[in-house]
Order: sequence, then C-alpha cells, then structure tokens
Amino acid sequence: MSSKGTSALKKLVIVLLIFCFILDLVGFVIPYWYYTESTLLGVTVKAYGGLWTVCSQASFLLTCGDYVNSTLVDWFRAVRAFSALGFLLFLASLVVVIVHSCSKSKKKLLYLVAVCLTFAGAICAMISFAIYAGNATGNLNKFHAAFYITIVAFVLGLVTGILGILDALGIIGGKVESAS
Repeated sequence: MSSKGTSALKKLVIVLLIFCFILDLVGFVIPYWYYTESTLLGVTVKAYGGLWTVCSQASFLLTCGDYVNSTLVDWFRAVRAFSALGFLLFLASLVVVIVHSCSKSKKKLLYLVAVCLTFAGAICAMISFAIYAGNATGNLNKFHAAFYITIVAFVLGLVTGILGILDALGIIGGKVESAS
C-alpha cells in the first residue's frame, strides 16, 4: 500500500479496523461468552461456552462439544448471526478503505461507504451482545471474556467510524478530497 497521499488519520482508521475485525472475530469463535465454577462433592466443576462450543471440566476431565442446532433458541441464533455479520462488515470496511487508499482516484464516496460499513459492523456487534445480555439466564448470564471482547469491538468500531468521518470531511489533519 502506498502511503503517499494517505492521511495519518486514514492510516489510524485502517489500524483500528484491523483491531475491530480481529476482536469481533475472536469474540465470535472462542468459547468464553460465559463461565461458571461450582464445587460438587469436593470436585470443582467449571463450565464455559461461546456461540459454537460448550465445555465442562471436572478435575482433569475436559469435555467440549458443539451445540445441537435443534435445541438452540431463536435469540441465540440471532446472536450468532449478528456476531458473524459484524466481523464480516468490519472486514468489508477494511477492504474498501485499503482499496480506496491504494486507488489513484481519491473520491470521497468510496471512503464514506467504508465508514458506513464500519458503523454497521459496530451496530451488529452491539446487537449481538445486547440480545445475549437481554436473554441469557442461569449460567449463561455469567459473562466472560468473549462477551466483553465483543463490547470492546463495538466501542472501537464507533470510535473508528467517527475518526473516518472526521478524516473524510477533512476536519482533522487532512486535505478535503473531491466530492464524488
């Protein structure tokens, strides 16, 4: 990627988009949306799960498995869908920003599309953790790392989108590009 003609703020937006994508993807795949620990007859039992896998550990015995699709409730499927859509939108935004940075035509519209994709990714991340938090009961509402990572991806996505708007408008540290 040629850095000639690319503002420092756009470079920051690219770096932040990479983090948004990675964080949302990690929140999507790791089995730590919830974590519980209890002691039963002197044996400590740990249970944790994510959007795809559920695990339990008692002493040295670790058992993990995928959720059975037929037993999933609709809200859990929605969390999965919005989480997947979130990291895909962050990826699409990253690709569009890189294409825009590498292109000879410095039209603002393509960059604004990337900013909109960033906000859409952040909103999908927010919807995923909001649905989960609003519907999780029992052990599922003992939130853990992946849940919080998704929240961080949302906040970082909002910050990145705002910085992208500021860069597109030339408000901070850059020249104003042509209108279309």
